[in-house]
Amino acid sequence: MFPTRDRDAKAVGAQLREHKGDNDRGFRALGQTSQVALFGQHLFPTNGKRLIITEGAFDAMSVYHMLGGKYPTVSVINGTGSAMKDVKLNMDYIEGYSEVILCFDNDKPGREKAKEIAHQLTPGKAHIVPLVKHKDANDYLVHGAFKDFTAAFWDKKRYQPDGIVNLADLYENLMTQSDLPSIPYPWEGLNNMLDGIRDAELVTITSGSGMGKSSVMRELEYWLLTQTQDMIGILALEETPERTTEGIMGIHCNTQLHRKKYRDLVSPEDYKDAFQATAGTGRLVAYDHFGSTSGDNLIAQIRYMIKALGCKRIILDHLSIVVSSQEDGGDERKNIDSIMTKLRQLVQETGISMFLVSHLRRVSGDKGHEAGAEVSLSHLRGSQSIAQLSDAVIGLERDQQATTEKEANLTKVRVLKSRYTGQTGIATHLWFDPETGRLEEIGGDEEVAEFLAPSPDDIDF
Repeated sequence: MFPTRDRDAKAVGAQLREHKGDNDRGFRALGQTSQVALFGQHLFPTNGKRLIITEGAFDAMSVYHMLGGKYPTVSVINGTGSAMKDVKLNMDYIEGYSEVILCFDNDKPGREKAKEIAHQLTPGKAHIVPLVKHKDANDYLVHGAFKDFTAAFWDKKRYQPDGIVNLADLYENLMTQSDLPSIPYPWEGLNNMLDGIRDAELVTITSGSGMGKSSVMRELEYWLLTQTQDMIGILALEETPERTTEGIMGIHCNTQLHRKKYRDLVSPEDYKDAFQATAGTGRLVAYDHFGSTSGDNLIAQIRYMIKALGCKRIILDHLSIVVSSQEDGGDERKNIDSIMTKLRQLVQETGISMFLVSHLRRVSGDKGHEAGAEVSLSHLRGSQSIAQLSDAVIGLERDQQATTEKEANLTKVRVLKSRYTGQTGIATHLWFDPETGRLEEIGGDEEVAEFLAPSPDDIDF
């Protein structure tokens, strides 16, 4: 039986240890067990250099004995169940010591509770003893493992919150790490500026209406399908899964299968081959949203694609429709902030790469985005969290009203942000072929000038 005392050292109750069998031992509380001092607290000064706290009274006495009675050793009253309450009640006593050493049980509850208590103490004060060979300090005593316990005690680690790393400890990691794995984009200009597509990155693609975002996403979907063995999740919120499927098949066939006049030119055999080469691989999954696109539901669907179906690449087209469908309406900026935060967390948690389509707000002036106005991060619609939480932002610019068909179908690809490389600016130009529906990379300004130059047949002599 161990007495429990109040903070004036007066006995107010007891902890009675009951033996019900070889493997069935426990404590029963008698009298007052709340609002009490730590076990053993009345025996030691209210301040000093080093204080040891254990998970139980037997452990406290065992530690005190194995360390030769050199250091004040106390215990919480009722194991991990009361540990935090006991510590908070006696925080003034504990904080009176320069160093507090937590020697809790070598099990999950003990390790977690030691960290939780350490987090409440003055930063830098708490240390945790890493027990390994036996369950608790009393077990070390029972097994006569004094040297093992002493070694573990002096191997105590200063507590620091999860996520805090001293960079001096990273040399071995730096020497053994390899370059971050990546796969290339289908266009060399983007590879030169972004160094490819990496895991755990969120890439936003943005432009005005009708700039060809969906065409870019479809090329990316087909590229990821053919260049990797990954499962790919597609959430195209403005089209049906059937339209998504035929769009990707069309890339494979180099024609616009969704348009009847082109589909009629494809034989049934070629149509089937295109299906087998794309959707038939079983590596493409799409979200059939049935009009339900609320933010929380969408996050749940993406998580299912990743966790249950093994998708490593996610395409979400587009963010604006998710925000506009929020049931509670509310502030657009706050809704975007909330969804972007959840998407960023999901990417970081799962290590997948995500491509997100976002619209632009209308800009003032005579020249809008549909007339080829230059895109900037400040034009992203609704919230700057889109730019802040994205690893890369790619803007598309096209003058839909250009005087020639070639120029009207030419898209300028501008990198607005690249966290990995830091490079921004014009990456390349993509030309939409109205016959095939494919995007062809033209390259830099010189190649564009040559491409747009009139051919002899176009010159009126």
